[in-house]
Amino acid sequence: MFNYMTTDYSRVEMKYVYQIEVSGEDMLSLLYHFLDEFLFFFSAEPFFIPRVVQITEFDTEEFKIKARGFGEPFDIHKHPQGTEVKAITYSNMQVHEESEKHDIFVIIDI
Repeated sequence: MFNYMTTDYSRVEMKYVYQIEVSGEDMLSLLYHFLDEFLFFFSAEPFFIPRVVQITEFDTEEFKIKARGFGEPFDIHKHPQGTEVKAITYSNMQVHEESEKHDIFVIIDI
């Protein structure tokens, strides 16, 4: 998602840390709230864009995630502007759970 927001993601420095805690009713709503929370940080001051997102707690039974985003405020002079992401959508959202590997599919509204 953040690669859409800036065309040169390598310029994002890990100067600040933002912590989030989200919950959901099931895996899809948890994924939605997780992505939406980081989108909110980008859309509101200080317009934070993470370079790295680290999940610190992931409860698949209670559907809760705690995570930290390492990055900096978006600066149009430093970060080339890409495509604006307006929203995360439930449309065709998928979580494929395998024994060792999990794949997710999310459509974002641009």
